[in-house]
Amino acid sequence: MVRFMSLFFASLLLACSGQNKMADALFEEGENATHDVATHPVAEAKLAEFLAQFPDDPRAEVALQALARVLINLQKYKEAIARYETLIERFPQSRYCVQARFMIGYIHDQLGDYEKARSAYQQVVDAYPTSELADDAKISIQNLGKVPEQWLRSKPISEE
Repeated sequence: MVRFMSLFFASLLLACSGQNKMADALFEEGENATHDVATHPVAEAKLAEFLAQFPDDPRAEVALQALARVLINLQKYKEAIARYETLIERFPQSRYCVQARFMIGYIHDQLGDYEKARSAYQQVVDAYPTSELADDAKISIQNLGKVPEQWLRSKPISEE
């Protein structure tokens, strides 16, 4: 019986070690692929697989944030919003939440869904009033639907 238990725990340790290596490989390959637009499809696949197989890994919040950024670059906006929302829901204390909320607003703004954009931006202002992104969210609310060129003053600033 003791020999059986020893073998059982040894095989369990090997299995965990193998899973850790697999998680490490998927995360590293996916994260490395985020650095070049040409490899974003690889990043999407690897990070999505990492999150599916290892949802409770301590790096899951980083993977969600990185995957959402990649999805935006791949013009998969609804999927990006879903990943940001998952990040906010699963990791409400994450340092990435303020950015995720802001980016949800930004995506909705770019898609022309101004009410959803306004709501997301307002959540940034309300939940993170001291964040650098709170001021950006306020400005974004004031300029919903405008192209950046319209944000500038229409009259030149006079020199004094």
